[in-house]
Amino acid sequence: MKEKELSRLIHVAQLYYEQNKTQSEIANELAISRPAVSYLLNKARKAGIVKIDVLSYYRTIRGLGNELCDRFNLKSCHVVSLPEDLYQTGAEVLLEFLPKAKLLGLGWGYNTNKVISALPQQKRGGISVGIICPLIGAITAPQQGYHPDELVKELADKTGYHGEYLNCPAISATAEEQLEVMESEDFKQVEDYWRRLTTAFITLGSYPSVPDHGSAMRFGKKLIDEKAVGCLLSYFFNPQGKQIRSDEDYSIQIPLDLLARVRDVIGFVPQEANVFSVISGLKTGYIKHLVITEALASDVIKQMDEQKNV
Repeated sequence: MKEKELSRLIHVAQLYYEQNKTQSEIANELAISRPAVSYLLNKARKAGIVKIDVLSYYRTIRGLGNELCDRFNLKSCHVVSLPEDLYQTGAEVLLEFLPKAKLLGLGWGYNTNKVISALPQQKRGGISVGIICPLIGAITAPQQGYHPDELVKELADKTGYHGEYLNCPAISATAEEQLEVMESEDFKQVEDYWRRLTTAFITLGSYPSVPDHGSAMRFGKKLIDEKAVGCLLSYFFNPQGKQIRSDEDYSIQIPLDLLARVRDVIGFVPQEANVFSVISGLKTGYIKHLVITEALASDVIKQMDEQKNV
């Protein structure tokens, strides 16, 4: 095919497929007949200039979401095409649950902070009012988003909800320090809310992570030896979604048996998440609703299929 003819086929194909012009509009623009346009488009397809890919159902946004729901027993899955829309979608999902969330438990992390920042200020009386409480104590580190009491306050200010606070570190150095915190009035009040939570919002994290959640002090080499990959709050899990335990772990966080009783746990998957950490987090069974990018959703399904075929 001569270069001039190739250029003409490319030009006609671009007008039709990229600029969405009709065949009649192209015919008028190029001063040729409409059947001639149809002929050129057909020739472009045969020459391989135009390739039409009809997506299988599971590769569509809805298909990916339904596939993840089926595989991990989720109630809903929000698959985001554009990564730059991820935080906004997370905020919209959170806002969707707020009116029916009489008690909302809030996780921590940089990404949780970004979701709250994307949430628009609500008009007073615009949504029903409930209580927001942290699901874990704070880490004394400069990383933004790891002071859950501050996240609770910001979300309460934006929504009109009442905030309750733990006022304690997430990681106690000893069993005595942990017991002292658990005997405080702040902890007992939040613990009572944990028992009655209807909704929770948490980020699916990974191991290793930043900050490292005092993992060396709490677990020694157990996280490495038992192949930790996933993290929810400050609990760590192996590739099968099984919790990795340690007798030296004195952390302050919602017990997993209480998290398992929460009706609607929204799991937010950061764009940079490792596919194995996502699978681990979903296999725990705590997540009921998911927000995830299209690319990661596809990778999760692909990896699950590969594991099945091994």
